[in-house]
Amino acid sequence: MENPARELESIVCTLTQGTPEEQHDTIYRYFAPGATFEHPFCRVPSFKKLRVPGVGELDSRVLIAAIYRWYKILSPRISLKIESCVVDERTNIAYVKVFQIFSIWFVPFHRAPVRLVSVLHLAPGPAPSSEETITPPPPYDAAQEKRQAVQEGTKPSYAAVTTGQAAPASTSTTSSQQQQQGGEGPKRYYIQKQEDLYQVTEFVKFVALRPGAAVVGFWQLIATLMCLVGAVLLSPLVRAPWQAVRAPWPAAGAVKEKAMKAKTT
Repeated sequence: MENPARELESIVCTLTQGTPEEQHDTIYRYFAPGATFEHPFCRVPSFKKLRVPGVGELDSRVLIAAIYRWYKILSPRISLKIESCVVDERTNIAYVKVFQIFSIWFVPFHRAPVRLVSVLHLAPGPAPSSEETITPPPPYDAAQEKRQAVQEGTKPSYAAVTTGQAAPASTSTTSSQQQQQGGEGPKRYYIQKQEDLYQVTEFVKFVALRPGAAVVGFWQLIATLMCLVGAVLLSPLVRAPWQAVRAPWPAAGAVKEKAMKAKTT
């Protein structure tokens, strides 16, 4: 992808709502070889060129594709909305906030409306990807080029033709395109790692639905009250002499400022 902020929304929708073929093509087009995947219920480590007899070389994308395929089998119809998508260009990390309604088709009355933040670690890579094809330019037609030049009023002069200074427009265009492809060109990014982050009350909805999320939420309130009681009763410990000792390491902001100064110098 050349513009992650614009393309990620359609990529996420295709991964969750597309056909199995679209899911497979999207994973092998936008995920880097050896990509990793982390979810509260499953994990895919990074591996490349794993040789399987009778199959060939595989990488971790085959497991990511299997996860999305099983995800589609469990819930064939997924209602999904991208609430926000922010890309940190400094760290090449994208944060995609998603709201989805996940329903297991063979479980009666199963309906899990959940929110999550998908953290996508992006890595620059060569362009184009291995799955894309480049359409070669059509063969040069001198007669067609001459007719087009006459129609546009840009027919080369007789002197330019005899001296060989008049080059076909398509040839010059092709040369400029080759120069652009040979240079840096636009950056392309691939997903190196996907982390799906859920609140506890959210991913509990997958197995215990809303009653289970309510139980977890009630327990969280109890834990908050316990924190309040502990803070009131044990507040004298905060004023103990050993609590006033500063950490031997500098603050994170000071380290960052020092690093920035070192780069500028």
